[in-house]
Amino acid sequence: MSVEFDKFNTYSACSSAFTPGTTPADVFSITGNATTNVYVLKMGIATIQTTEGVNAWFVAKRSAANTGGTSAASTAVANQSSSAAASATVLQYTANPTAGAIIANVWNGWVNSPKATTAGTGGLQGVVIDFETLYGKPIALLSAAEVLALNFNGAALPTGLSVLAWVQWAESSKT
Repeated sequence: MSVEFDKFNTYSACSSAFTPGTTPADVFSITGNATTNVYVLKMGIATIQTTEGVNAWFVAKRSAANTGGTSAASTAVANQSSSAAASATVLQYTANPTAGAIIANVWNGWVNSPKATTAGTGGLQGVVIDFETLYGKPIALLSAAEVLALNFNGAALPTGLSVLAWVQWAESSKT
């Protein structure tokens, strides 16, 4: 983490293993808030499915919050016990939300997805998206309307796809 973010509270959250909705778009998201600036440092994803494959994934930045769908909140954990509770919201979706207005995709990549039966034998590898390394600074979410989401771009869901996702971020007050 860059020196300028050492003074901020940092947090992590991860999903449970879940299957996204049919032809999923946003499957895992972090949403900003009204009281702090949220700086997304890293996101990660690992998947398995019935038949080994490779899937295209995207990270979408939105200027309007997602609504609806079926989601579960991921618990935000302060990386230092002295930090205040996190203000950002992290969700995993098992039914598609209505996605907010997109600004642009800020990352895309191919993610290997081994067979579920061989994942426990060293076949499971994830992808880490380090925004500071890629862009020289984290992705900023400066309002409750801004969202950063792992996105499947509406592609057909591979049979048996199961996702694990995580995010690490820093928060600072708006003062």
